[in-house]
Amino acid sequence: MADISPEVLQQVTVFSTCTPEQLALLARAATISEHSVGEELTSQGSIGRHFHLLLEGGAVVDRSGQTIATVSAGDFVGEIALLGGGRSTATVRATAPIRCLTLERQAFWEVLEAEPAIALRILEVVCRRLEQAVSPAANLAGAWGSVFDED
Repeated sequence: MADISPEVLQQVTVFSTCTPEQLALLARAATISEHSVGEELTSQGSIGRHFHLLLEGGAVVDRSGQTIATVSAGDFVGEIALLGGGRSTATVRATAPIRCLTLERQAFWEVLEAEPAIALRILEVVCRRLEQAVSPAANLAGAWGSVFDED
């Protein structure tokens, strides 16, 4: 169980509409992980095994050797490979010490199956990222902007 209060999770926009019970379920299913500068949270092409919600720190997102975004507190990574059951679409590498709420694949799916509202919020953010990524006006911050800023 992650040592994090549901109140902290409710401040993250992706979880802001969740009930205290849903947030408690999420916290019980997760662990807190820490990652040092240079450590990879995901590796492009590898089978995705974790969902990471950054609580502190920052990282760079690279695809095929090109930086496509940066992520920081409030952003999450690893969801595409877990949702799609495939490989990671990018490498995410810590640029500052990171503290994450981390869910393993099985725990991630158990939470989503028990609380479909959480899955819908995650899918909403993923769809926004995809829409902005394919938009001609897309920029680095837009496609991977902080979920603290999204409604």
